[in-house]
Amino acid sequence: MKLVQHRTLRALMLAAACIICPASAEAAVAWNLADVPKSFPNTSTAENHVCLVYDGWQIAFLSHNKEQIGAVFITEKSEDRPHQYPLDETIQRLVELTGLRSPEKLQLDQAAIIIDSELIQSLGDEAEHVFCGSPLEGMAYLLREEYFYINSIRPNGYLHWKTVKKSGVELLMPMASSKLSALEVTGRQEMNEFASEVLARKLGLGSNTASPSQRAGARSQINCSEVTYMNSKRNIVGARQKKRFIIGKRNAVSYMLAHHNTGALLYPLKACDWPEKPQEPVAEEPPEPPRKPALPLTPAEAREAYKKYLQGLAR
Repeated sequence: MKLVQHRTLRALMLAAACIICPASAEAAVAWNLADVPKSFPNTSTAENHVCLVYDGWQIAFLSHNKEQIGAVFITEKSEDRPHQYPLDETIQRLVELTGLRSPEKLQLDQAAIIIDSELIQSLGDEAEHVFCGSPLEGMAYLLREEYFYINSIRPNGYLHWKTVKKSGVELLMPMASSKLSALEVTGRQEMNEFASEVLARKLGLGSNTASPSQRAGARSQINCSEVTYMNSKRNIVGARQKKRFIIGKRNAVSYMLAHHNTGALLYPLKACDWPEKPQEPVAEEPPEPPRKPALPLTPAEAREAYKKYLQGLAR
């Protein structure tokens, strides 16, 4: 397998991302998100993703526009049983099935992410900041900027990011919502006014534009202990409540502080089977051409044929 070449995906190289080559000679027609529940029963379907369970693997197909599949998450279900297919083979089968045009994989610990690298590259080039659109667009922005890299997929489907320079700042990105509006900040770094502004700049959100009194007013509205960052132009705040710190759109931050697991991927309880290949039509043999009727023999031809018949009997 060839190493990733796109600049946007250099962060993936830190965790050994590789291009996947479909085994079949002819590339399959690329699936849209709507094709997944048509082929797999027992799916959990939302606006921008479809989740299912197969062979002990939790599989989530994600889209940025409710149509194109831009990424596939594969995580191991929390049950102790052997898989019929190992992770590598499951990845390859998914690539062949969905027909992703430029598939690349990021292998994690008993988990993997398959991306359409050309689509993610395009989304990253267009993104102005991490909250510009869908979770996939936010993911593409962070990969383009190369300050964070994907460390793992949490059981709830959140992407866990770490900084390349080991600054002690880590991010949890919910992937289920149609729009990415907030991130939870974890790690050992205390998110004071200085640290939260530095983080905001790394996320493309700009500087702190609010005075201490304005941040105090926002604190009472959000019902948190402290607002350390606020950009009024983008309506972005960084707020802390006890040990949790959330940055994002004001309403989303308030909701996320009050509710855990916001934007989690939900998988169905019942597993499903792999789609059967459609049977190829059997080619019909062409009918035999009609035989010409035999012409009657002349008396001389009949005698000659009778002599050959007798000679054959005598042998």
